[in-house]
Formats: sequence, structure tokens, C-alpha cells
Amino acid sequence: MPTKKKRVGFIPREEVMKIINKLSIENNLSNSKITSILVEEALSNRGMFNKKNGKATQSYLKIEDNSDDLSEGHVDLQTYKKFLSFLKFQEMMEEYNK
Repeated sequence: MPTKKKRVGFIPREEVMKIINKLSIENNLSNSKITSILVEEALSNRGMFNKKNGKATQSYLKIEDNSDDLSEGHVDLQTYKKFLSFLKFQEMMEEYNK
């Protein structure tokens, strides 16, 4: 039966796949569901997604709507914030792997 949802292809690194497999077994969920949960958590931690209502946050929508008006400095700040979030995520994953 066709679905209106779009599929996303994802080829994780070997270590990431091991983590996903472990979480899948521990929680009795499919790899796809685990990946979906992790993506939602990452977007939520970045302030882009509200897990409670399942929608993009107003602050993210505001940035998205004004994307043509963004100055170069603002884009750099936004990129920097994303980079800091990525570093924090890496740190969390290293702790998880210990």
C-alpha cells in the first residue's frame, strides 16, 4: 500500500550502525524506528523540533521564513551554533561508547 511519507536513505558509519543495532535489540524496536527517534532527539536538542507536538518549532520556522533576509554574519552564527551542537553530540557519543 503506497504511503505519503517520503523515505530517507541513510548509510551510517560502522560504529554508528553498531550503536543503532544495540539500541534496536535493547528496546525491541526496528533500526528504522531507532534512527527516527535519534533524528527527532537531535533536532529537538538543536531547537528545531518539538517532540511533544511533533512539529517544527516556531523559532526554526521564523528563521526558515526569513532566510532571504539573513545577513552573512547571521548565517555564520547559525552555522557556528550547529557546529557546537555537533561537537556536543560527538562528545555524548564518545561517553556512550566508553
